[in-house]
Amino acid sequence: MASEERRRTAKDLKLRGMGQKRSRGLSLISPDCIHALGQLDLSFACPSFAYARFIRSQPPAGQLLPEAAAKETAAVTAISEDWQKPEPVVGNFKLDGETCGPTGSGDKRDHGTNRLKNRTDMPSSYHDVTWRAIADLPYPPKGPKSREQYTADMLAGITKVEGAAVQTVGYIVAIKPQRSNSESCNCAWHGEDATDWHIALTQFPGDGEKTSIVVEPTPRIKIKHPKWTKKNLEPWLNEDLPVRISGWLLFDPQHTNHLNKYRSTLWEIHPITKIEVWNDVIDEWENVDNLPIKKAGK
Repeated sequence: MASEERRRTAKDLKLRGMGQKRSRGLSLISPDCIHALGQLDLSFACPSFAYARFIRSQPPAGQLLPEAAAKETAAVTAISEDWQKPEPVVGNFKLDGETCGPTGSGDKRDHGTNRLKNRTDMPSSYHDVTWRAIADLPYPPKGPKSREQYTADMLAGITKVEGAAVQTVGYIVAIKPQRSNSESCNCAWHGEDATDWHIALTQFPGDGEKTSIVVEPTPRIKIKHPKWTKKNLEPWLNEDLPVRISGWLLFDPQHTNHLNKYRSTLWEIHPITKIEVWNDVIDEWENVDNLPIKKAGK
């Protein structure tokens, strides 16, 4: 299917009886369905079919969006130990008359990890890496949940690459604002302005959340980006349109209980410093900062 036909299918067609917009959202299981797909109407000819969000090709970025794939040919497949890892710039965060320090709060806080999460310096450039380059990074198995309990040898393997400025392309399958949760890095504060998001980024569209890399915008960065709203990102949530995430590479030992359920690795991009989305009308990356502001309910 040509690129222009894909866009027309994705944006204009609405399959009767399904309320779903993409013809790629059908998993065919009978010859009648195959014939019906050509008619773009399965409401009468295909009473028994399995619905899936995507009919996936391999690799989806290359087959579904060749224009996006062509722009990512320079992405490297491994993180280099030689890349610069600048000292984090971290200060106090003030909100509603309260102050949260560089490492958050709490007697049992992970000072080292919290300090990296709370950095506010912006990279001058990013290393373009594949999603797999991050997902395949090694880390100590069954390690403690605080790097303060890691041995020097365990930390040495992490700090070889942690703190590099990277950008990668993937597909959003979950956006989870943490407004109701408390984390020591954010001084156990609550509310949208005081907490992170957990964004699950997968290699291919339609992959499960348990296969994802988690990438996180933090309150200290979000405050400078009013257009970073869940509503603004929803057109790219559970779709075959990719996003490009840029920020600091971080190892977060605190979420071992999330492995193989909400993530596949403890490596993250955290904090996120730039979010771009694929605009399939102009076949270009678009900075979310340039999108119209959409807030919940609007």
